[in-house]
Amino acid sequence: MATHCNVLQQFTRTEESEFKGMIRYVPNRNRLLPSTTSISNQPRLQASSLGQLDCLPAELLLSVLDLLDFQSLSRLSRVSLLGKDVVEDLPVYWETVQHAPEALAVLGQTHLLSYHPATLLHSALRQSRCVSCLAFGGFLFLPTCERVCFECLYENQALRMTSPAMAKECFSLTDHDLQRIPVMHSVPGTFGLRFQFVHKQAERLVSVKQAKKLALEIHGSAEKLARLRPTYRPGRTSMKDAAIFRHFHEAPLDPPGCDLSRLPRKAEVVEDDFGGMASIRFPSLSDAGTDKGVLCQGCLVTYSHYMQGMLPQSTLSELVPVDVGPYRPLLALLTRLWSTKGFAEHAHQCYGVHRILGQ
Repeated sequence: MATHCNVLQQFTRTEESEFKGMIRYVPNRNRLLPSTTSISNQPRLQASSLGQLDCLPAELLLSVLDLLDFQSLSRLSRVSLLGKDVVEDLPVYWETVQHAPEALAVLGQTHLLSYHPATLLHSALRQSRCVSCLAFGGFLFLPTCERVCFECLYENQALRMTSPAMAKECFSLTDHDLQRIPVMHSVPGTFGLRFQFVHKQAERLVSVKQAKKLALEIHGSAEKLARLRPTYRPGRTSMKDAAIFRHFHEAPLDPPGCDLSRLPRKAEVVEDDFGGMASIRFPSLSDAGTDKGVLCQGCLVTYSHYMQGMLPQSTLSELVPVDVGPYRPLLALLTRLWSTKGFAEHAHQCYGVHRILGQ
């Protein structure tokens, strides 16, 4: 097998058309990212003061700053030279601004930036695992500021978005209740995980995961919440909505900890109306540098051979569990992002890579 660097060059796909239905950041000159540029030319009344924060011991000041979101930190950095120095010396601030500016911009565009402490976003940046399956996650799920992978966005109902009206009906919540969770304002565009649809208008959306957690707090128990689930009622609740509500109630709040495409799929699965609208590509930062994850060229060969009926039965048996149809787990190979280290290990056993090498 080739060396580590050659493996990355020869067998990774640079084209990521499978992700075209996700948020793609487009710079907008009317929206400014949190900036680390000089403020020396800006007028200020107190060039070296943080106001009342000056009274705090350094350790307590850092604890207070840990509670602030990026908007608040950015504003503090513009108060004075001292404010600028204090904020820009924070690894939480400068690492995120340097390595994930697109995520910051999109969080601002979707009205979610003020909901998340800067430490939460920085923690996600410094992690690499999907919150659902625990494999490499190359996306940020904006409402919860969690790292996720493509397949879990598609398969895990807890990572779906829904309208406030649907959330209220599904979980028996009120408008007042929903004020306790973030409401995202979507970016108009073409979105979708497997199939894309045009959304011309911005929509207000909430996280199913956050709505269900809130409902459990309000109603007291999973049993009580289950009794409140709307069922099919002609003229009031459609069969489609009833199916959606059932899946939302079944959404796992704890990580499944496995590749969901390798589990038997439940019947009556309803496609996600808002797939891709709340997630963006997101790098993983370590002391070795950033890693956005890579797609495997060999897995494309594997999938193509399956579709052409050329995949050996022995290989199919290794890739697909006995009680699962082959299409979903093999299709999931096309969107599986690998960390740099993980890809080198994967390539050694990938059927498609061996076929490319003529082995």
